[in-house]
Amino acid sequence: MVFVGYTAAYTFTLGFIYPMQKIILPENSLMASVLFLPHGVRAIAFFLFGLKAALYLLPAHYAMWYISVHGADIGLDLFAPLVSILGCLIGYLLFLSIRNFLPGKIYDKGWALVTIIIAFSAFFNSIGLSRLHSSTGDFEYVLAYFWGDVLGGGIFLFMAMYIWRILKNSSFD
Repeated sequence: MVFVGYTAAYTFTLGFIYPMQKIILPENSLMASVLFLPHGVRAIAFFLFGLKAALYLLPAHYAMWYISVHGADIGLDLFAPLVSILGCLIGYLLFLSIRNFLPGKIYDKGWALVTIIIAFSAFFNSIGLSRLHSSTGDFEYVLAYFWGDVLGGGIFLFMAMYIWRILKNSSFD
């Protein structure tokens, strides 16, 4: 399920969001998407599956890396999927270390916990990927990756919650 969700979100991002981004912001690098929806899949996977999510995400990351590099001619480093998963894993571990300090009411709101995971993992993912793709670890890359992950993760979470409500309230008789 993680593989299907990640590849579907990545395919939509690569096929629709990147071309729109290129039209609207032609000077922006294709290294960082303004709206990277697969980050929401990563955060939800870590929320649902814990540390095992890193193993579940790895095949999907490399499948989409292969398609991006060889099919779409986007120059991504071979280690980008590993760096990305490691950044998300570190963000999730940080979340685990602070969750006991969160207010008790927040545990009733799964979306709030996923949002925290989105932000933490986006922070470490942006540092890792900007360092990988820019020898100086340019701050502009850090911001581009961070905001693309946060916005994309938030939009994906919103869409997932909306679709879940529709399916939950539908009867398929």
